[in-house]
Amino acid sequence: MNITLDPVFAAAIERELMSLGTARSRLRRRQRRVRLAAFGGGSLALVGALTGAAIISGLPGETSVTPFDETVSGSYTGTATVDLGPVPAGADRVILDVTCREGGTIEVPTNAGAGQARPGSVFWTCSDPIREKSTTRIEDGLLPSSGATTITITADAGTPWTVVARYGSSVTTSWGVNARGETYGIPNDNGVPDLIAAQATNGEVGYTRLSEQSFEGEGYVKVYKSDGETQIGWFPIGDPATLGDPPAFDE
Repeated sequence: MNITLDPVFAAAIERELMSLGTARSRLRRRQRRVRLAAFGGGSLALVGALTGAAIISGLPGETSVTPFDETVSGSYTGTATVDLGPVPAGADRVILDVTCREGGTIEVPTNAGAGQARPGSVFWTCSDPIREKSTTRIEDGLLPSSGATTITITADAGTPWTVVARYGSSVTTSWGVNARGETYGIPNDNGVPDLIAAQATNGEVGYTRLSEQSFEGEGYVKVYKSDGETQIGWFPIGDPATLGDPPAFDE
């Protein structure tokens, strides 16, 4: 297991992930996601897009993405259709590096995420200071439908952008199962495990129990070892700067 991100920056990324699909998020998903204290599934791809670095690797349920060699690139203004060529055998996604330097919103279609029956999308505002002049990587771009070769990227009129795209394949590992019969790992296309990977405020990496998470309001939830019993820390639901110190616990 390898942690490569500064803890303070990691906390900011966690808050960004927690706000996906809300007005606070700078990089958002147009599909309903449960509020998870986790680095997983489509969220893990977004972490890579935001930081350029892996936060946690080697967790059960992790999806490893392998890009194909051939790339397609181009420069466009507004909504455009990108022809990727025939879908090669084994491809299950499109990997896109999108750069927009000015203008309005840009949206990229994505495969269905954890627990989602329909494809979704990722969208952001090009003029946002964090996104401006930066490249956003999407690793779960929607694969063209059967017999098709194109993907349509939606952008506001007058918004210039460039893209480098290629097909990719993925392999997802199995979730772990503890002695209580609970699954643990990260959300993926198969759904959400009982115990969801998270990094506690003290830097420990463990799991939060989905049934203990509140979907309304803010606070701290317990972080356990994979046994689902031994507490090793707390994970903040909300902004740690406004929540105060987490409760004490017996280490």
